[in-house]
Amino acid sequence: MELLNGEIDRSPIVGFCKAVISRHAENWPPKEEVLAEEFVQWFGLQPFSTRDRLIDLCLSKRVNLSFAELPPELSGVNCSFQDKTEIVINERQTLFGADLHTLLHEFQLGYATLGAKDSLEVQAEIFAVSARIEAVKREIPAFIETVENVQAKWARYLSYGVLGVLGFIYLLSCVYLPHLEEIDSKIKRQRYVRT
Repeated sequence: MELLNGEIDRSPIVGFCKAVISRHAENWPPKEEVLAEEFVQWFGLQPFSTRDRLIDLCLSKRVNLSFAELPPELSGVNCSFQDKTEIVINERQTLFGADLHTLLHEFQLGYATLGAKDSLEVQAEIFAVSARIEAVKREIPAFIETVENVQAKWARYLSYGVLGVLGFIYLLSCVYLPHLEEIDSKIKRQRYVRT
């Protein structure tokens, strides 16, 4: 991509977009699930990443990630100016997985792939849910291998059960987190208005 001043953009994000376009040109535009799968692989995303790990991942892609106190109705914001991109996530996230979900949501909003007829917010939510599911799906073989190495038969079966329950809870958290965040945001706004 050539910039206005004649420089060539070497942004990792632009490189990612070009690679996705080349792989999916015949089925353009790809579904959010396909974009999520590509993104998780490119980004090196893990389902249970700490804030420090998320910051490092973003920096590796030339995106600044920070955490700050935001108004109660905002989980995160993104902005781009010239060659700088920054995502700010509310430092007071109260729900498990909210940091990762918000990062993915804001990452998608910062780089729109949709036509004017689509709702960017809805597509960003679908992308965030899909990417979180894809991230954990990639880890399942390692989880199963760990459980298979449990020596005692009863402990192995118990571990499979625990893994299944945790997987189901994680899936529910992926799907319902946007709804829970909305409820949490409404509660915070009511407290904010009262004080």
